[in-house]
Amino acid sequence: MKKRIFACLLAAMMLMPALVGCGDAETAETAEDVNAAVQETEPAETEPALKSGVPEGTTFAGETVSIWYTTKSISVAETYLDLAGENSGETLDDAMYYRNIEVEDLLDVKLNYFDAQVTTDQTGATLEKLVMAGDTTYDVYSLIQWNAAKYSYQNMYYNMKNAPYISYDMPWWNYDYMKEMTIGEDKIYCLVGDVHVDSTRCMNCVYYNKDMYTDYYEDGDNMYDVVLEGKWTFDLLQKYAGEVWMDVDGDNAMSIDDQLGYSLNDYNNVDGIMYACGVRATGRDENDVPVLTLLSERAVDALKKSYDVYYNTVGGMGMGQGKYAASEYDEDVMFRDKFSEGTTMFYFGFFYTAEFLRDMDDAYGIIPFPKLDEEQESYYAIAHDIISVMCLPVNCTKVEVTSAVLEALAFLGYEDVLPAYYESLLKAKYARDAKSAQMIELIRENFITDIAYVYGDAFNQMGYACRNMNANKNDNLQSWYQSREKAALTAMQKLIDQFMSIE
Repeated sequence: MKKRIFACLLAAMMLMPALVGCGDAETAETAEDVNAAVQETEPAETEPALKSGVPEGTTFAGETVSIWYTTKSISVAETYLDLAGENSGETLDDAMYYRNIEVEDLLDVKLNYFDAQVTTDQTGATLEKLVMAGDTTYDVYSLIQWNAAKYSYQNMYYNMKNAPYISYDMPWWNYDYMKEMTIGEDKIYCLVGDVHVDSTRCMNCVYYNKDMYTDYYEDGDNMYDVVLEGKWTFDLLQKYAGEVWMDVDGDNAMSIDDQLGYSLNDYNNVDGIMYACGVRATGRDENDVPVLTLLSERAVDALKKSYDVYYNTVGGMGMGQGKYAASEYDEDVMFRDKFSEGTTMFYFGFFYTAEFLRDMDDAYGIIPFPKLDEEQESYYAIAHDIISVMCLPVNCTKVEVTSAVLEALAFLGYEDVLPAYYESLLKAKYARDAKSAQMIELIRENFITDIAYVYGDAFNQMGYACRNMNANKNDNLQSWYQSREKAALTAMQKLIDQFMSIE
């Protein structure tokens, strides 16, 4: 998911400190000097401007496209954007608001956004109810992956593979992600890309307290070098945790009142550990059909490490540990507040978590999840399973205009909305330093998913192995896998058959 505009902006951000630092009397250059130098330099070749898949001049005579979504979360730790945007002076709200107006003007359409205010755990069920009733009020739905993706193989969504205008080969669509959500080469049901900035907001990451890191390891920016050198591993995380932990409450045991090396929750943070270690629950055969691949030597090591990180590390805390399990607060909020207060060095979260850290006094950085070992080729990130996907109901009566609208929204999301979020907010305001911006780019470039993670129950939770094994205090992947394999194969075959049966 490499984006030319982001690379250019990032390069400019990285150059700025160097240019500012050359301000002494002997080396200072005037603006005229700089301009003259630019004019004397042979202009570099530029890439041709990218274009939307909607041809110029395409219009729809004022037709209305109704878009269903919700902003009502079931968790105080999760936030959802109002897709309608608002002319409020807030960077992201404004960007979405003006994008919508531009799409309306370009295509001569009216966008009717409807915030249903149903809780986010009910998006799939709401879609099913409306489709089964033959309701065609809404032309496209913004749904939550974990409870709505399953309707792909239940024939509730329109197949967008050959829909007009959608340019799957362009960077505003994440085609690899969408392909992982389906089976075969002729079906795409859920759209993921820059039509919705949640594709970025929901990626997992690690925040670290730079001030605390400086206290223990001299320079807070050194952590970025550790990452870039490929040395950021779970073993190193555990080492740091043991060195940073302080028994603040004096009870000779680790507790929530101590200074912690790291904290992580017991579900989506833990989910990410397996994938961060380069382990997948499934692969594909020669016919693009999923096959289980979870039981491997690397996966055994990764799941043991996950358990160790969660339960057995001095200075590292995962919720559900003994006397720490019961809390009157949401665990995500409790850990987030503790990090914000400056008493935890590493905090596992998501890009959207930064929205809650704006008032944090200490400096912090953003880095990827650690690797299993230094030999691992890349760092990997998955999206929180609350990621939003866009789907047309199978009974949609406005496929052409809706497809054009989605393509235009995605294109302008890439051109305007994502830079507003990614550059102006996430990189510049939330990240607080240019090196974090480089880390954010690294995370986005290694963004993956697994069909077993998308459709959890249809693979008997094989894609959620970390979460399930930790919850059951089990670090033996082989025994856990064998106890679930038969049911997983049966459920998986049912999913495959249902996908294949849809015309």
